[in-house]
Amino acid sequence: MFLGNDTLTVDNGRVKIDGYDVIDLAEKYGTPLYIISEEQIKINCEKYFNAFKNYKKEFILAYAYKANSNLAITKLLSKLGAGADVVSGGELYIAKLSNVDRDKIVFNGNCKTLEEIIMGVESEIRAFNVDSISELLMINDIAKKLGKVANVAFRVNPDIDPKTHPKISTGLKKSKFGLPTDLAIKAIKLANDLENVNFVGLHCHIGSQITDISPFIEETKKMMEFIVKLKEENIEVRDLNLGGGLGIPYEKDKKIPTVDDYANAIINTIYEFEDKVEIPNLILEPGRSIVGTAGYLITKVHHIKETSCKWVMVDAGMNDMLRPAMYDACHHIINAKVKDKKEVVSIAGGLCESSDIFGRDRELDEVEVGDILVIFDVGAYGISMANNYNARGRPRMILTSKKGTFIIREKETYADLISKDLVPPHLL
Repeated sequence: MFLGNDTLTVDNGRVKIDGYDVIDLAEKYGTPLYIISEEQIKINCEKYFNAFKNYKKEFILAYAYKANSNLAITKLLSKLGAGADVVSGGELYIAKLSNVDRDKIVFNGNCKTLEEIIMGVESEIRAFNVDSISELLMINDIAKKLGKVANVAFRVNPDIDPKTHPKISTGLKKSKFGLPTDLAIKAIKLANDLENVNFVGLHCHIGSQITDISPFIEETKKMMEFIVKLKEENIEVRDLNLGGGLGIPYEKDKKIPTVDDYANAIINTIYEFEDKVEIPNLILEPGRSIVGTAGYLITKVHHIKETSCKWVMVDAGMNDMLRPAMYDACHHIINAKVKDKKEVVSIAGGLCESSDIFGRDRELDEVEVGDILVIFDVGAYGISMANNYNARGRPRMILTSKKGTFIIREKETYADLISKDLVPPHLL
């Protein structure tokens, strides 16, 4: 019915996800409520495996845990054959609990701590994507103390404009991430002189929610040119990790590249260098394009008022889903009950912030107090960015599948809000 939302349907005037009536789910589990479609995740994941199935070397789909690290989701993706792109000790912990093959785990981030590096070395992951020479030296030192050799790749900053939101652009020259190529060569040569690290590859990630193929082509070309340059220095590259970043159709009328478009652009660009260097193994780190369209935030209308516009006040807020407030992100919104009459409304949460707005001047089926609204495409950076602002608990999350509906994250209680607070004796 909607681009990217293959498992959402409308039947007898009611919205359904994986065949389950959204209004019924809201009544059963309460609101606000995150709904994750298992079937949509399977569809999205399979698109990647099919698109890269004929790649000439090893292909690893390292799902970006930062998008959504809920244990049920990570276990599902592990069963589907996905690896893990982790950026913290916590995410590595979840990847191990999810039984992800250690040879499919890569550790990203520009400020890995001592404890995180110890954890990664002990876990014998596929590679640390190293962001600085000081990090390289720390990894070597820790590996030596542990009697191990750690695999390292280096994050290269290619200075590419990904044509996306500035706050999610990560491959520009001014970015905090990665090394310019001249410094990367220096770091690689140093790594080859160290005893307890093993240089295995290159990493690059230029940004998120990219809806134009050309930056990916430019990224791939620059990285392959760098591999050629390294070969001239007698340095072989086993793995090429091109990060993630493929966008999803938040705006339903906007044409975006398909996974096949993305795959063909990358593969064809790599193969252009086949006569110059050996084709490397390929690692990708998609997150949003795996789980984004699988998630919906269900929220109930509690109040309506008319001022300069018609305001619809819902029980979800920016604490539950931060993207609109943080990025001015657009999420499609519909009424879960189809009606004959439409109207233009603005949808807001109840937090004490003017930015707590999910959508302005949206055309919806006529909204009444008690209606259930569906906010689309929140599977990525929804629950993972949720917080307790205004002392509100994070919402419940359920998984819909062919085997039923299951709670995969429980709603936080008032007691949960203060569970980590401590009061000193003199205040008791």
